[in-house]
Amino acid sequence: MQLFDLHADTLFRIYTENLSPLSTKLSVTPEKALFLEEYKQFLAVWIPDDIRREKAFAFFKNCADIFKKYYEPLNNENRQFYLSVENGSVIGGDVSKISVLKEYGVKTLTLVYNEDNELGSGAFSHTRKGLTDTGIKAVKELENNNIFVDLSHSSLYTFYDVAKISSKPMVATHSNSYKICPHKRNLTDEQFKIICQSGGVVGVNFYPPFLNEKANEAKVDDVIKHIYHFLSLGGEDHICIGSDFDGCEPLCELDSIEKMPFFYDSMLKLGFNEQLIQKILYYNAHNFFS
Repeated sequence: MQLFDLHADTLFRIYTENLSPLSTKLSVTPEKALFLEEYKQFLAVWIPDDIRREKAFAFFKNCADIFKKYYEPLNNENRQFYLSVENGSVIGGDVSKISVLKEYGVKTLTLVYNEDNELGSGAFSHTRKGLTDTGIKAVKELENNNIFVDLSHSSLYTFYDVAKISSKPMVATHSNSYKICPHKRNLTDEQFKIICQSGGVVGVNFYPPFLNEKANEAKVDDVIKHIYHFLSLGGEDHICIGSDFDGCEPLCELDSIEKMPFFYDSMLKLGFNEQLIQKILYYNAHNFFS
């Protein structure tokens, strides 16, 4: 089995809970993924909205040091770990720090988290504003540094502002379908189509409130409903996995990377052919980031 996962918050838990990268408390560990023939994983540095300016950048560096010490040495032909940042507050409004993120090896940057920051408005913002002037400069600088703009967590206003100025494919690393579950964090059909038209990718995640309006009733079938809907919009080459492991209370059926074979089998039972499953679980993301 192969897996390419666009989003896990494992670094955040290791740093804030003082865990070993091998801790059995984590949903993602190299050991738990040994059953995978090929495995690629984005590890995000999530910066909560209440950590700002220099404290945000220091928080990033501490997590990035963990990544460099424990995960980079594991990279080989069949195993790859990538560094990303979840919250543009990491640069504190200083666009020049984007080149520093590149030096650390950052591949994607989520522009905002749930609230507003120096770059724009988040999904839970109470404003009707999108990108700030600094945010516009940041998008261009990110693209100049080959760091993909991640639109998960963006407000509608921020999303459409990015779509207007972006010259490269856009990404939503961990967002589901608003049509299936009308949550502020999910993507409308139009947003999904815009990402596809840009040549980008979307990672479907396993967080119950994004899967089903009755979160306590969410199950694996709900994940597959979101995938089916995205397929109906022409997303066969753009749908990926963005599990959100270690960043949320996931489905109990999918609360660890070890349970991905169950997800594979569930897709088979619901009529997906193996080629399509492999595209969603691995090849769409592999082809994009290659």
